[in-house]
Amino acid sequence: MYSTTLKFSFLISVILFTGLILPKTTKAHCDRVNGPVAVAAKKALATANVDKVHIWVTQEQEGELEATYRQAMKVYGQGGDSKELAERYFMENAVRLHRLAEGMPYTGLKPAQPEPQAIQTAEQALETGDLKPATDLLISEMKEKASHLFEQAVEAQKNKDASVTAGRKWTDAYVKYVIYIQGLYTTIQAGPAHGVGE
Repeated sequence: MYSTTLKFSFLISVILFTGLILPKTTKAHCDRVNGPVAVAAKKALATANVDKVHIWVTQEQEGELEATYRQAMKVYGQGGDSKELAERYFMENAVRLHRLAEGMPYTGLKPAQPEPQAIQTAEQALETGDLKPATDLLISEMKEKASHLFEQAVEAQKNKDASVTAGRKWTDAYVKYVIYIQGLYTTIQAGPAHGVGE
């Protein structure tokens, strides 16, 4: 019975953890008004150079991208509300095509938001040519969380045979610790969940 409970708890935790660790489409930074794709789309209209957006989509999508670009440019030069409408239209289509290129669903253009710390650090590393701040951030976060879960499991293990309640407390701590480590390892081994055109 105790073994069955442990296996069931382990299975439920795997399911829950998978939902937590996989990239969320709602948290993507490329679908925001201030994301790189929308910014490139806006610049493409301002400079009359659609090539600024080509890099964010696949070669197969270029025809559709250029068609929406031409439509937007027809009204962009009128200024005022027409300009804003053209920008919004082209940004939405550029982001939609980019999301499709990533193999991810498009759920609309999101409002501007500050960049998450991890993205800021990753982009700064590209600008400076120094990856260390990015790896330091990852190591620090992983170590802190893993240490916390490990300590909880070690503490719960001391009394796991005292009662069913104590045993369940240990099971919970054990599963969270093991699944966290396994989930991180699996994610690291798998690499990015999506890219563009690969």
